[in-house]
Amino acid sequence: MLMTSSPFTIHLEDQKQIPVHVYGSGEQLLIAFHGYDYDGQVFKAWAEDLGGIYTICAPDLPFHGGARWDESKFSPKQMVDLIRAIAKHQGEERFSLSGHSMGARILVCTATELAQDVDRFVFLAPAGIGSFDRVLPLWAQRVLEFALAWPKWLELGVNIGYRLGWVNNFRKRYAEVQLYPADKRNRLFRVYNSLVHLRTSRPDRIQYWKQNEVDTLVVLAEADRFVPNPKIRAYFARVPRIDWREVSGNHDLVNTLTAAVVRDAVQKR
Repeated sequence: MLMTSSPFTIHLEDQKQIPVHVYGSGEQLLIAFHGYDYDGQVFKAWAEDLGGIYTICAPDLPFHGGARWDESKFSPKQMVDLIRAIAKHQGEERFSLSGHSMGARILVCTATELAQDVDRFVFLAPAGIGSFDRVLPLWAQRVLEFALAWPKWLELGVNIGYRLGWVNNFRKRYAEVQLYPADKRNRLFRVYNSLVHLRTSRPDRIQYWKQNEVDTLVVLAEADRFVPNPKIRAYFARVPRIDWREVSGNHDLVNTLTAAVVRDAVQKR
């Protein structure tokens, strides 16, 4: 069965709908998860370099892009079901998995359920390793979300903190982009609710990555301010078949540079 090169929609339980963007027409299937505040279309940047090797299927994850997701969170099992549904739609039993930032975190935390069918993992600046692993309990998140529902008070607090030196320019800008607009704030808390179940420090996940036998490529950016590169290296230090690449640039790693890195790594094998 030939894989489709046209976009399609995955229908999950309770009328959830996930659009899937498709790039390239290669013989191998690559399912690619985007990072927070992106959508699947970001992987269009990989089409030219990787489209002859892979058919890249890039879904809009819950609360992003055109996804229809009525729950207040998503679970690891739902992400595994999504991956398997994409593979089934494309008529493939085996596939490779790539993820950027939040998308990589999801894959790191679901690898134990999927690895037997995976040819290669590709992680770009995986989030949740050494930072943002522990999250507030759900009740505390709801209290915080309620407290932040008045953006003028939030803006006042951020500005005072900035003037007193408690909030740096990076965090001030982050608040302006991700907390002040109501839609962005809503998405932030919906994703934050989900991270309770996506902790990379869970013992069984750590143990898996000590003995993983699947080819794994990890790409880090030299000037990344979102993830701690040394802690990521420590987390994957015992993976037997790992390939490390560090490239110039910041956290925005889905681009033509990383496409060339992935292509070279695949061809080397």
